[in-house]
Amino acid sequence: MKNINKDIKTKNFKPVYLIYGEEGKLRDDTAKRIEAAVLAEEGYKDSFEGDLDPSDLINTANTLSLFGGLRLIAVKDSGAFSGVKKYEGLISYFKDPNPDCIIVFDEKKVDKRSKVYKALSKTGYSLECKKPAPKEIRAFIQKEAKAENISFDKNAFDYFTSNLEDNFSSAENEFRKLAAYAMGKDRISLEDAEAVTTQKLESRIFDLVDAVGYKKSEKALEILSNLVLMKEEPVLILVSIANQFRRILQYKYLSKTMSRDEAAKHMGVHPYAVSKAAAQAKSFTNKQLISALSDCGNALKQAFSGNMDIVRSIEIIIFKYTY
Repeated sequence: MKNINKDIKTKNFKPVYLIYGEEGKLRDDTAKRIEAAVLAEEGYKDSFEGDLDPSDLINTANTLSLFGGLRLIAVKDSGAFSGVKKYEGLISYFKDPNPDCIIVFDEKKVDKRSKVYKALSKTGYSLECKKPAPKEIRAFIQKEAKAENISFDKNAFDYFTSNLEDNFSSAENEFRKLAAYAMGKDRISLEDAEAVTTQKLESRIFDLVDAVGYKKSEKALEILSNLVLMKEEPVLILVSIANQFRRILQYKYLSKTMSRDEAAKHMGVHPYAVSKAAAQAKSFTNKQLISALSDCGNALKQAFSGNMDIVRSIEIIIFKYTY
């Protein structure tokens, strides 16, 4: 990204850029930034989208401008770097590109082993837009909130960001929903966040384990029933429950020598997940957690061998630790 920022600032553009990866918003925004910078230099734009005929792109790129200035060609989701042989016609152009033309490829999938990708890498610049880490999502939400003059209560921010998907587009949409719901407020409370946020499976598992810890079997069974009705995979539910018991046990040991923030970093999880583990640690002894992990493991073995229905196994675990 530093190289692209430098090119935009100095107006010294590469003849071809490839912006690719799973993070769609970052990919699209970066491609648009390059386009805007090129067009600001009295350039003009051509576009291609979808399946690409290499000869059409090359002919367009080599066409002389009647008005001068740079030609910008935006190419989106072409499949040109998929390894398909027909796209190898682009290689000759990449070796000798038109200096008055800037091509920007915006692609979700790329095969780095392909000849076309390797040829572009020698002439232009490629940037992979990976899925953001949780800390990047949190920083993104903080930036969006600041722009809207909105602040969060800490527990509201932790709850909200822990339920976001690992992409900026979804995070932005969820923030817009929350900001609209809390319109007129300058501070978002936990109640605001809970009213709007779509809970991820992990958060619902937090609630289920909370209910087990507080010996509320009916509440735990209700959450389990809702998860099944929502078509969550029973195996994934059981594995998620086991993971939360493991996380609680891990936190209990780490908390003897580490702060909560240090434990979160060591465990590689969202701070909200560690705060839940810290709260739930008060409801279970180490012996109970080890036993629960063993029960979850045995339930998985029985389920895979066909000896027990997984949902029934989870119900038995809930009853065992709420009575």
